[in-house]
Amino acid sequence: MRTLYLDLSSGIGGDMMVAALGQLGFSLEPLRQALDAMGLAAVRLRLEPVERSGIEARRFTVEAPGEDRAERCYADIRTLLGRSGLSGGARERAEAMFARLAEAEAHVHGTSPDAVHFHEVGAADSIADIVGCALALEALAPERILASTPAVGWGVVQSRHGPLPLPAPATVELLRGIRVRHLDLEGELITPTGAAILATQVQRFGEPVEIAVEKVGYGAGTRTFPGRPNLLRLLWGEDGGGPAEELLLEANIDDMNPQAFEHLMERLLAEGALDVWLQPVIMKKSRPGVVLALLCSAARAPALEEIVFAESTTIGLRRQAVERARLERSSFEVDTPFGRVRVKAARRSGRLLRLTPEYEDCRNRARAAGVSLLTVMEAARAAANASPEKDR
Repeated sequence: MRTLYLDLSSGIGGDMMVAALGQLGFSLEPLRQALDAMGLAAVRLRLEPVERSGIEARRFTVEAPGEDRAERCYADIRTLLGRSGLSGGARERAEAMFARLAEAEAHVHGTSPDAVHFHEVGAADSIADIVGCALALEALAPERILASTPAVGWGVVQSRHGPLPLPAPATVELLRGIRVRHLDLEGELITPTGAAILATQVQRFGEPVEIAVEKVGYGAGTRTFPGRPNLLRLLWGEDGGGPAEELLLEANIDDMNPQAFEHLMERLLAEGALDVWLQPVIMKKSRPGVVLALLCSAARAPALEEIVFAESTTIGLRRQAVERARLERSSFEVDTPFGRVRVKAARRSGRLLRLTPEYEDCRNRARAAGVSLLTVMEAARAAANASPEKDR
């Protein structure tokens, strides 16, 4: 199973994650295109080699003229993502990260997510970090993302609201339900952006992992800590752990307004549920009802249970451990007469089983060119079959 493992012994920031993914092979060009589409064409990106404790790493920097005091609300961020041109999977990842950030900030300040105004996170550099991370992860297409126990420091950081304790309050909210390790080290090891990546993208924390390492990526942070290299290390390779063990959560519901299920399902997916579905059933007293079911990692279960109890009428949940057998997945882009389209490749034991053009890419190209969706999908499938990328 294709696995990405995050070594969090020195923490994580959004820039460190993009830098480490860059050393694994992520190109900044898709990120530049997305930022241009979002109206952030003036932003300049750099991914450059640096050395930390004798280790060659990458440093990701963003220069954003005029963004020194940028402040955007959650609705502004959603608007930017809507015109970014991101493929379905990358956009879902970015939306999930910003949604969790908005919920965390709202909880800290006693308001609603829609009323949240992002300060540091709303600036162009943080937008680049999150969108870059979403694009890189979607291109890498890991079947599972695992991490060591997150390490946090202590101290005080200055913000627009005044001095704040470390870890920052929003970071603590984002790490709720995740076991952390406190170090006797003054400084911010995990930023809110880094915590949002962990909260939405990682399936399991702190468990022993067996992985045949194929690539290693090091992302360098800006600060210097005594006795510790400020590096995020990513290990990429094949995990011999077999089928992925996850939790299935279920609730029988027969007294809830059906309009509310859309909101509930969106929140669960944004919070990190792997899948959510509704199944019609006939319950006691012959009442029609539904079974709300969701798959999740054990680490995400507590937060997802809180959402189910808050957003539905159920008074109980069932839990059971399940295993999923999944095909190996990867993705690549192809050129068609209508523009570039991302294609997903599915394999079993290294044998290619199918190539599937990304629906939203095809839909957008079809609308722009004034042709049918099937025409674009057939062109993308033909280009994928002829591409050497399908055999990698």
